[in-house]
Amino acid sequence: MRKIIVLLCLIFSLVFGSSQCFALDYSKISTNTKIVAALNALEGINRRDVIAILYGHNATKKPIRVMFRDFALFGYQDCEAVTIQTKNNGLVIYINSEHKGASPECIACLIAHESQHHTYTNSRQEELRAWISESQAWNELTKRNRALLTSNEPLAKRENYIAKLRTKNGIVGIQKLIASNPVYAGLAN
Repeated sequence: MRKIIVLLCLIFSLVFGSSQCFALDYSKISTNTKIVAALNALEGINRRDVIAILYGHNATKKPIRVMFRDFALFGYQDCEAVTIQTKNNGLVIYINSEHKGASPECIACLIAHESQHHTYTNSRQEELRAWISESQAWNELTKRNRALLTSNEPLAKRENYIAKLRTKNGIVGIQKLIASNPVYAGLAN
């Protein structure tokens, strides 16, 4: 009888413990279904570090909102996503609205990248951390969904390029990419 009770307890904890990731309330971060799906994708690959940053374990101690925005209005039409400080010293991650149709996995990688910009250091080292976080997320996501490796969507092409660059050249490849990008020219090392 004890063995049955122990077995039932074990099964109960496995079933309900593993579904915890589906029970998270992301309403403080976003209510957009595509972004919520991206957050679930991050949770699914155990990127709880990114989720924690978004929930408030960051320099502001406040949740970071994530939303789509028309970047043409900001003059950022060449950017995929940006992290901006709000008037109340919080942070918001804006993802270019041209990516509303992108896969949740691609959006998840942009979120993983942008979440690293919570420290206000605005340096090449911060960019390096962000690009590494993005490529790590992509590598894990493509292990679960191999079709992403041959996807023709623009963000998937970006992610595959970054992943190949890092695989071929390591962190040095990412550092060279950052150094050659005029957007990062004025950043401190």
